[in-house]
Amino acid sequence: MRIALYQMMDRGDIGKNIRAACEMITKTSADFMCFPEYFTIPADYKEKGKTVKDAWKEVTIPTINALRRVSKKFEGYIVGGSVVEKDGSDYYNTCYVFKGGKIVAKYRKMNPIKEELEMGIKPGNNFLSIETEFGRFGVLICADCLSKNVVDKVASKNDLVFLPISLTDPSHLRVEGHPISERMAQEYGVFVVKVSRVAGGIGVKSVVMSPTGIIKEARGCCDEELMIAVI
Repeated sequence: MRIALYQMMDRGDIGKNIRAACEMITKTSADFMCFPEYFTIPADYKEKGKTVKDAWKEVTIPTINALRRVSKKFEGYIVGGSVVEKDGSDYYNTCYVFKGGKIVAKYRKMNPIKEELEMGIKPGNNFLSIETEFGRFGVLICADCLSKNVVDKVASKNDLVFLPISLTDPSHLRVEGHPISERMAQEYGVFVVKVSRVAGGIGVKSVVMSPTGIIKEARGCCDEELMIAVI
């Protein structure tokens, strides 16, 4: 099984971020390809006075349309990091999963941080577990991994857990190593695929973690990198 992780640099522009993601998909051969949390939203989007409603219209719709199109040319599953989803009058931090030109599943972040809640992002309540020829896989989004209840319900039902994150805020505490991914992999006997975003010279090393240790780790925390892990 080949897993691609795109530790993606924010280009500061919605269109450029979407194009970078799509171009990397077309260059990559893998059974799974995963992107970071909020990977097409520019890091300074909120600072420009933008809202979750703006993000849905300006970022999410073109991102979903682009990934749906490019997934027709990709043989595996695309785990689309996360974007802002609108459902009625509610907004969620949602990971869409694509295959063969279709959205085959979606997962809503269940443990949004305070900043997200203040912006109008609501907690999701769906646990994802997709059966594939490689086993079952699920998704956690960033701070979900800090909730024992959420981790237990996802990791206990899957063989592979994708964890898109976006620790690009200077106020976030610096994290050395991969203590949460390592603990999850060991405790539940799963493979954890953590994919980080890079913006403004800030990021966290992406990693593929097995129950016995690191399989593949990014060379650095703050540079763009495509990683391929075979497990």
